[in-house]
Parts: sequence; C-alpha cells; structure tokens
Amino acid sequence: MKRISYDTSIKHITRNGLLNDMLTADQLATIPGSNISRWKQETDDKYSFCEINDIIKQEIELIKRLNQSSKIKKINQSYFKLADTFHQVISKVKGVKTLIKEQKELIVDTIELVKDIISIDKALKVFNISRSTFENYKSIVIHKCESSYFNWCTKRFPNQLLPTEVTTIKTYMNDDNYKHWSKSSVYLKALRDEKLRCGISTFYKYCRLLGFNNRPRRKKSDDYNPVKTNEPNELWCADVTIFKTADNSKHYIHFLIDHYSKMILGYRIEKSSSALAIKSLIQNACLEYQPEKLQFLTDGGSENVNHIVSNFINSPDIPIKHLIAQKDVVFSNSMIEAINKIIKHQFLHPKEITNGNQLTNIMINTIAIYNNIRPQMSLGGNTPVETQNGLPIDISRYTHNFKEQKQLRLTQNKKNGCKVCF
Repeated sequence: MKRISYDTSIKHITRNGLLNDMLTADQLATIPGSNISRWKQETDDKYSFCEINDIIKQEIELIKRLNQSSKIKKINQSYFKLADTFHQVISKVKGVKTLIKEQKELIVDTIELVKDIISIDKALKVFNISRSTFENYKSIVIHKCESSYFNWCTKRFPNQLLPTEVTTIKTYMNDDNYKHWSKSSVYLKALRDEKLRCGISTFYKYCRLLGFNNRPRRKKSDDYNPVKTNEPNELWCADVTIFKTADNSKHYIHFLIDHYSKMILGYRIEKSSSALAIKSLIQNACLEYQPEKLQFLTDGGSENVNHIVSNFINSPDIPIKHLIAQKDVVFSNSMIEAINKIIKHQFLHPKEITNGNQLTNIMINTIAIYNNIRPQMSLGGNTPVETQNGLPIDISRYTHNFKEQKQLRLTQNKKNGCKVCF
C-alpha cells in the first residue's frame, strides 16, 4: 500500500480539538482512528519552530469561540452583507471615488485603528480601494514632507508640482481679474505669461486640491453636430441677449461675432431688440473686414428676419447668404449663445451694475478683455483677435517647454531634504 502523509496543520488542529469543525465527515472517514489518537497524544515541542503555534492557537481559539456562538457568526455575516450591498449601491453614485479620495485621512486613521480586529485587506473592500492605493494614502497622511506644498513625500511622489508652481496656480485663481473666467482660460493665461508649465489636467487637479471646485457642466448630445468653419470671415453670427441692471431696467445687447475666431466684431445696447442694430453691426463689420463672400447665421427672431436686414443682405455690394438656425442648419445658433453666457456670467453678473450708463462703460472694457486678453482652449490658447488676424490654432506654441519643466521638477523634488525619507 502507498503510505499516506498528512499535513502538519491537520495534526495541529487535532491536538487543539478542532478536527471535527474543520473537516467534513467524508474527510474524517479517510483518516485512521489510530492516527488521530496518536496526534492527540503528541506535544507541540515535538516539531521545530513550534513557537509559531502560540499565534495559531490564539487564532484557533478565536475561530472556536466564533463557531460556538451562532449569534456572533450571523452578526459578522450580516455585517459583510450590509457592507457589500452598501458598496453596490454607492458605486453607482457619481463622485464617490473623488469623495473617498478627499477623505483619505479619515479612511487611513479608521483602518489603522481597527486593523488588529479586521484585517487591512478586508477593511479596504468596504471602501473598494486597492492595497497600493491605501499605501499611497497612508504615505501622504502619515509621512508629512516639509518640502511639498501638500506635505507629500517628494521622494515617493517626485512628479508633484513644486511649491512655487502650486502658489502660482493659487495666485492666478484668486486674481480678481480672472476670478470668474473659466479654468481653462486662467490656465492658458498663466501659460502665456510664462508663469506656469504643466498640463491642463494637472492644473485642474491642483485647483481641486486648493478648493477651486469645477462648475457643473451639461453633457452635449451624442448626435450634436454644429456648424464648422475653417477660416475667419467665412460665417458671422448675430444674436440678442437681455441683461437687467439693478434699477430693474432691461437692456438688449446685440452681438455680432466671427464663428471661426469667436471674436466679437461689434455690439450695440438698445432698449429693445432692433433690426436697425443688427443691420448696423453687419454693415460696419463689412466695411472693416471686407469679406469677399459671407454666410450670416441668426435665429428666426423678428430683429433678424425683416425687410431692413434683408434689403442690406440682398444688396449687390457683398454676396451674403442668410441662414436661419434650426431651419437652414440643423442646430441652434449655439456659438454666439455660448458667448452671450460668457459675457454675462464671467464679466457682467459678478459686477454690481446699477444702470444703463454704467453698463455701457463696463461693456467697453469687457469686450476689450474678451477679444484681446482672455485666451481660449478651443482656439489653441490664442485670443479671438489673434485668431481673427490669422495666427494658426496650435496649442504647442504654449506647451513646447513642458518636458524641460518636468525634468526640473523631478530633479528638484528628488534632491529635497525630506526628513521622513532619510
């Protein structure tokens, strides 16, 4: 007969009276009773390194007690069932991962507090984070590095921005001149001023860390397919937006923009929507920019579709084709509508504008800033005036030196005297 060898752990659990608990009846039937009797008689010191059995005994005793108490067993099973269900529910909630990341200090402290009762790996399942992520959190929370703006170890995280770079982001985001701009425009302004050299995703990340939260954005439809242009003065758009001043007066701001460059070619403020204002804007722009051929896009409002505008557009001087949004083109006049919101929400609403005269004065400065100073990501970092004047849309013009800055960042972070690392 072939001699059967049994694992040492079987002998150990036999000596501790757990054989019936750990093996099935069929498994027990395969072990001769003489073997079981002999194992029960053996002493622990028969085997080398038997000291480890003291630890095993404590674990076995705990298992024994838990198995003996059906109530404790059911409580543990119920706890993990609740934890699994809770995780399944919250995993569908948007922003949960970000929230967990923001609360990493609380998570690390809690897991460290209970790790002698619940293993770290089991505790991490509750938060659905990996062991490596936890170790990164722990390093950030426990190992404070004075050389980092956020006290992250510069040796473990050498790619982090230098304190001076983080301070630059904070300065630009707090600047009253840019406070209500979009984050992408603030980022591009810092790039163009040669005060910052990092990717936009990194900029967004540090804005979030500094407490400058993103504004909610509405997702565009999957079949969204707006009008596209390839050069300035190919398509102009006109629209009217209403702005109410503190004296409760309504002011109708008429805009004319170039679709490609997003430059505001002209504007007029009237007491009501005006066909004469639209005609005046396009007439003045034609005199200044002299397009050889032009498409003119508006909505179907009465200020746009009337004999005053039509007579000018149909004159033989300049061939202009008038397009009506959602009639001649599938989608709305979205480009100029977006610019309307930018002007009102980033420039006008943040100010306390009491009357029409003040609005008129503020609009002069607003249009100058929008056209000449505020860069746009959709224009590759250019301002509307630069794009209108023929500067190619090419973001690499402002990002070509990122590799050198990254290498400088790595070198600087690695040589910093982090006390924790030494």
